[in-house]
Amino acid sequence: MPIGLIQAYQDEFGIELRQGWGMTELSPIGLQGTLKGSQLAMKPEDKLRIRAKQGRPVYGVEFRIVDDAGKELPHDGKAFGELCVRGPWVLRQYYENPEASALAFDSDGWFRTGDISTIDPDGFVQIVDRAKDLIKSGGEWISSIEIEAVALTHPDIADAGVIAVDDERWGERPLLIAVLRPNKSPSKDDILSWLAPRLPKISLPSAVEFVGQLPRNATGKILKTELRRHFREHWVAAAHR
Repeated sequence: MPIGLIQAYQDEFGIELRQGWGMTELSPIGLQGTLKGSQLAMKPEDKLRIRAKQGRPVYGVEFRIVDDAGKELPHDGKAFGELCVRGPWVLRQYYENPEASALAFDSDGWFRTGDISTIDPDGFVQIVDRAKDLIKSGGEWISSIEIEAVALTHPDIADAGVIAVDDERWGERPLLIAVLRPNKSPSKDDILSWLAPRLPKISLPSAVEFVGQLPRNATGKILKTELRRHFREHWVAAAHR
């Protein structure tokens, strides 16, 4: 959930939004974004930062993050790796699909979610991106979700999606695909100038494309496969128009 949306509900309607996260394979809840008692006296901006995370594990479910070699990573809020989970009601295999089952579990029986995440010392999980949606630029990983969340706080942007596009120098670079609000007409340079101080330099998109709407599936998730198919072939020309 974009941090701007959480803030807007709080400021405009006095509603406290709490995140949660799960998967069908977890039956289905795994995380709940309830603050700890020790965090209730924090400054509003610090509490907002925590609420922007997906939450802490519910009773009975364990989480960890691992690197590409399967080595467990520290819960320091900085290291990020693939999110793995296990518990009494977490699936053990996919029905009549041994190939998928073999790919979904590591040698210790942890279910591999396919989400790249961090876990902080208080146990709060923050999903950085889906593994397939991460952008590798000049040897550094960039979260498409982070760029989307910041872009959605722009007053003229109604919807946003970010994909990786090929780049001769950096390998991959982020491309921002935005839907503008009615009667708004910022230029692409206007958008990039607004984003520049709000994102790490490496995460600033190389280009912006405007569309009427983003393709989504039945549950509302952006179909990034469709965005990649449509934009990867002509992004270079678009970036230099």
